[in-house]
Amino acid sequence: MKKLGYIASAVLLTALSFNSCDDLDQYPSTETSANEVYSSVDGYKQALAKIYAAYVIRGQEEGGGSADLNDSDPYYCSRSCFNLQECGTDEIMFTWAVSDELKEISLLQGLNGQSKWIAGAYYSLYYIVTLSNDFIRNCSDDGEIGQMKNEARFMRAFAYSQIMDFWPVGAFVTDKDPIGAYEPEIATRKEICEYVVSELEDLVEKLPATNELYRANKYVAAALLSRVCLNAPVYTESAGTEYYDKCIKYSEMVINGGYSLEKDFYKLFNAENYKRTNEIIFSFYTGKDASNGNKGYGSTTQIICGSANSSTDGASDNVRDVLGCEGNVWQLFRARKEAAQRFEDGDKRDLFFKDGRSIDNSTPIDEKNAAEGYVFNKFCNTKDDGSIASDYSSTLSMVDLPILRLSEVMLNEAEAILRGGTGASKTAIQLVNDVRSRAGLNGFSQGDLDATTNGVQFWNLLEERGREFMLESLRRTDLIRFNAYAGDAQYNWEWKGGVLTGTQADPKYKFFPLPLAELSANSALYDPYYN
Repeated sequence: MKKLGYIASAVLLTALSFNSCDDLDQYPSTETSANEVYSSVDGYKQALAKIYAAYVIRGQEEGGGSADLNDSDPYYCSRSCFNLQECGTDEIMFTWAVSDELKEISLLQGLNGQSKWIAGAYYSLYYIVTLSNDFIRNCSDDGEIGQMKNEARFMRAFAYSQIMDFWPVGAFVTDKDPIGAYEPEIATRKEICEYVVSELEDLVEKLPATNELYRANKYVAAALLSRVCLNAPVYTESAGTEYYDKCIKYSEMVINGGYSLEKDFYKLFNAENYKRTNEIIFSFYTGKDASNGNKGYGSTTQIICGSANSSTDGASDNVRDVLGCEGNVWQLFRARKEAAQRFEDGDKRDLFFKDGRSIDNSTPIDEKNAAEGYVFNKFCNTKDDGSIASDYSSTLSMVDLPILRLSEVMLNEAEAILRGGTGASKTAIQLVNDVRSRAGLNGFSQGDLDATTNGVQFWNLLEERGREFMLESLRRTDLIRFNAYAGDAQYNWEWKGGVLTGTQADPKYKFFPLPLAELSANSALYDPYYN
């Protein structure tokens, strides 16, 4: 399949705020006018490529130069979202939490609207919404341009799906809103969820069954629906099985769509993972051929170089031979004990460097002890034959960023069945055990799946998701859905709440605070949890 190259086209916004649509939905201000961009099919393709690229590329130049948003720091959308999804969970112990302003997120303690990473995610996601709205306004419904319009609608829905995951309310603007000075509507995440589900259900019918690599098709939309519908009872605070039934419906569509589990799990996260279209349903292009200028410090570069640690004997060999990033050892984070110890003997997903390292992280975050904790070896900048992938440099990743995988859809459906959904052609135990079998493990019994442990119903399924999706920016969402994050659950982890053995966190931490600058700029916006 062909790829849609990420071309830094004429869709650059130099600043973004949401107090008026003069800023939110204006034509991008660039050397090339919007009228020129939308004068040819090639121009449309360039503009669409920019929408896709905005999740992983920060600016118009190599390494993130000429940033799209008006800031001087490398807050790539993917990097900000990764930090919000992973740092405050049982997976990552962040070495540089204090200097990198991640202490409050990591400890679930003292969160406030001044966080640069929260603002980075907020504005980056809304930037994707902005680009998409502008693109859609300039599209017809017919032919190739009509198809690209639907892809932009998918990316807008994807951005909104993450916005509602992080915040209880947000600005809500679509291509139907006027261009001009006005305060945009404020929507609850229930309202955003209903909109996202409606959009994706329409796109399942309108997107093609196949598309170029890195572009959305009907199965990509169905896979995102599987995820959103599984979480919808949390977003909408609703009971009943309506959304679980939908989760099963769209999961079945994907499972029966010709996909299959990749035999070698580790190959889903190496520098040739672009070949794994049998399981990876949707991913973002990072630059396997170094042609797109994505030589910056977000996406999988952060995950791989952030994992790289040479503070113990043998670690340098691991950095070079396994991680494949010899020239960029960040020592940014390592595994918390709970993540490292959840793997059973023989689990092929047990991908850590352990030699000379303790499984515990007994030193407080403030003291930056990079020598503690296991090192993640899941994402690796090496090819199938073990060679380092980056011909131009061993300091940056060429591993695509997987977003939607078949195994997630299978476990989504299994959980929806357990929570009362109907319409499945397999049992929950069959779906879960198919995933476990790929990992080289024996199957669960129904009793295993039904078990409540640490006050968490279906605990073993939550743990299975932790093994399968480690570092894939799903953990916070999963913990919240299982009532295992903040509030009444008995489950704690290292340094949760600022205590070594863990303690309960304020329930409001199920949400991130809205950026203070945004609250000041938009008089209609409010934060119901952080005042």
